[in-house]
Formats: sequence, C-alpha cells, structure tokens
Amino acid sequence: MISKTKIIIIFIFISLNLYAEDINQKICSNFNAETDNTVNFQWRNLEKTLPKEEKILFDVYWKFVKVGRATLEIRGFEYINGRKAYHLYSTAKTLSLLDNFYKVRDENQSWIDSESFCSLKFYADIREGGWIKKQKIDFDHINEKYVLDEQGEFTVGNTKRWVQDVLSSLYYFRTVNLEVGDEYFFDAHAGKDTWILKTKVTGRETLKTDAGIFDCFVLEPAMRENAGIFKAKGELKVWITADARRMPVKMKTKIPIGSITAEISSYRDTNEIKEDKSETAGNN
Repeated sequence: MISKTKIIIIFIFISLNLYAEDINQKICSNFNAETDNTVNFQWRNLEKTLPKEEKILFDVYWKFVKVGRATLEIRGFEYINGRKAYHLYSTAKTLSLLDNFYKVRDENQSWIDSESFCSLKFYADIREGGWIKKQKIDFDHINEKYVLDEQGEFTVGNTKRWVQDVLSSLYYFRTVNLEVGDEYFFDAHAGKDTWILKTKVTGRETLKTDAGIFDCFVLEPAMRENAGIFKAKGELKVWITADARRMPVKMKTKIPIGSITAEISSYRDTNEIKEDKSETAGNN
C-alpha cells in the first residue's frame, strides 16, 4: 500500500562518495571527448521562471486515513557544469505510527536548467521497507546522452535533448500555458528509459484544503509501466493552480484497495510557512 505513495508524489513522488563521483566525471569526460558536438550546439532559452525558493507540504492519505507526509521544495540556484539551475528537492515519509509496519523515507533531487528548463542532473535515495535504491543520472544535452550511476554501476546511453527527469517534469509543466481539453507531450527519462510523456488537461475545479481554496487545472498524465516512479497501472490525477504559480495542490491515484491521495497542507508564500498543526511524519 505505502509503496504506491511515490507514484503520486512525483509528479510529487520519484551520498555517493568522492571516489564514485570521480569515476562518474571521468566517464562523462571521456565520452564527451569522443562525441563532442559543442561547435554547433546552442542552449535554448524559453524565457520562463519559477520561484527562487518555495516549500510545499502535503498530507498523504489512504482512503481517509492519514499515512504520511511529503514535501516539494525549490532550494534556490546551483551551478551544474557551468549551467545555472534550480535545485528541486522532494521527500516522502510515513507517519511514526506506521514505521514499524512499513517505513518509507524517500528523497529525490533534481537540477533543472534555468534557461532551457531541461534536467541537468537527478538523484534518488529510496528507502521503503527493507528495499533501498540509490541512483544518480547526469544528462548531456549536447550529445543527447545520459550517465546512470546505480551505486557504482555505470551505464552510458542515448536520450533526447531537453529531456526531463521524473521530478523536473512536474516543474516544467508549471511553466506551460494550459488549456482545458489540450494534450501536452515532452520527453521524460527514468533509469535507462526515455519515452514521450503525454498529459491531458481534463478539467478545472475549485479545491478547499487546509492551506486555502484554490482554482485548479486537473491533469491526467499517461502512466507507463517499468519506468521508475511512473511504474503503475490505473488512473493518476494532478491538480495545479490555474494562476501564474501553477502550484501543485493535490495528487490522487487509484489502487486495488482504494486510493492514495496527497493534498497540500501548508506552503511558503512569502517568507513564512503556514504550518499545519496535525501529526507530523516520523523523523529518521
């Protein structure tokens, strides 16, 4: 049941050592030296922006039972291979009472280029029950390649230029002009797979939440099996505000024994966070 949580958290929910980092850089450097296309390459500029900093907190429910908490954050800017990037950060945790049954501590990070709005780097540290998965992906948009590091096992493969990872996909969508009834397509990547992510705007609804009342677009991404946190069957819905912020408000997916829902509980709008007073998730 809880493992389904990460499906909805992408679009809310997907410490390597210095030695592994050095190997990764050498692989990237050697590969680029053989296939470098920098002479004819130009970075696109979409002239879009996201908040410099932002923090959104979500309560996660199975049916009507609260089972966990999740966060989505923008942690300012960092530089990846000389490119200025938004640092995106997300977490998912079960509540302390559920940790003895099935403990979840998921962390995903992404760095999305501030001009081209493509993923430059993705990092995941997934801990669910007794299952642990760590991976890092570096994207080479010049040569349309990726380098995947799965705990020291490296894979170099082909991908698409301007590709998104499973976390940056949500933030890229926040920069798109949306219309009800329209479908949107862009390239997404998870693990060793790149595919076209199709999403339709199916409606517009007003949601009442603990964090306020929001006028929202309803998005329905096409789910895809065997693609990391997109691995799922059935229906996924995402509500984002219809104003300029395009802020995620709610996510919902159906499962055989009900549904999993993540709903906004608080957010940082200026310099403060409107804190939810309900029970928090476990710590470590």
